[in-house]
Amino acid sequence: MTQQNQPAAAGLEKRYVELGEFLEIFQPIYARRLKKTRLDTMRFAYYTSAGTGINILKGHQLWMRAAACMNDYREIDYGIQLLNKTIYGSDYRRERIQKLAARLDWGDNVLDSMMSDLNRNEQRYITHTYLACVAEQRPREKGKGRLSMWRAYGRKTGVAFVLKPKAIFRPLAPLPLVLTPVEYLSQSQFTEGFDWMLDNIEAHLDALQRYEPAKVLEYFVNMLMMSLFSIKNPGFVEEREWRFVYHETASSRLHHDIVVVDGIPQIIYKLPFCGPGDKEPGVPLEEALEEIIIGPSQYADVIQAAFVRMLEEIGIGNASERVSKSNIPLR
Repeated sequence: MTQQNQPAAAGLEKRYVELGEFLEIFQPIYARRLKKTRLDTMRFAYYTSAGTGINILKGHQLWMRAAACMNDYREIDYGIQLLNKTIYGSDYRRERIQKLAARLDWGDNVLDSMMSDLNRNEQRYITHTYLACVAEQRPREKGKGRLSMWRAYGRKTGVAFVLKPKAIFRPLAPLPLVLTPVEYLSQSQFTEGFDWMLDNIEAHLDALQRYEPAKVLEYFVNMLMMSLFSIKNPGFVEEREWRFVYHETASSRLHHDIVVVDGIPQIIYKLPFCGPGDKEPGVPLEEALEEIIIGPSQYADVIQAAFVRMLEEIGIGNASERVSKSNIPLR
């Protein structure tokens, strides 16, 4: 490592340590989930149409679409409503938050200001937050995929990119986005997690007071907002979803484009793939891609041949061994 790169690397490691500390305090459910996650054996599956899959490989990028364009955009509203009921359903809890905010020098009206902005501008947050969704793949789904996902996303010409999370997490750190698991919470579970967070803040007040108040508040708000975009009704737990989440800001942007999807003009942001010699950060596709599963289709052989050729043309090794056909019958 050159001396020029040493400060940047040191800064990155410090950010990881600091982020871990704040995660333990402000997102205890997420932190507990990460501790139980075995990245070495876990796999993500990104389900999409074969046409989109080819465009992903050609463009060396994964599209992130606005939360407003999700299959059910009301998922975001679900998290916001859980937060509203938790905060405004208990005078004791609101008083507790205000006392903690005063101890951390956040100001007198930080809670009301935050909630007012969130409820008044909910649609703006949904429109300007961009997502790409993947599903945890079980070992028994290797080479086959999951029937419910083929039905929901694959249609009649679906594919699934199976990725290794361990090859993804650290290379994404310099990019202004987060990879987070979806939590499937009821109102009582969300409220319990929120109170757990308040307990953590009380337990770590001395440590938090050593940081600049604005910095701690920024982490608190950012992590709370991130959780709202990664909560779903427990009825969806079978999906085992994780999300790449990017919130559009004036100062921190990914590359974007304007495209038409299903007749709807929209902004999409691009999560880049990168190769061994690339200087820009991104998902290292050669290392991360375990396989591409061709979903149930009468054109499966044709699609398989196309994806093998596409991988060869972009320089991915062992292309023919990485592409398989699912044997799940789709009716």
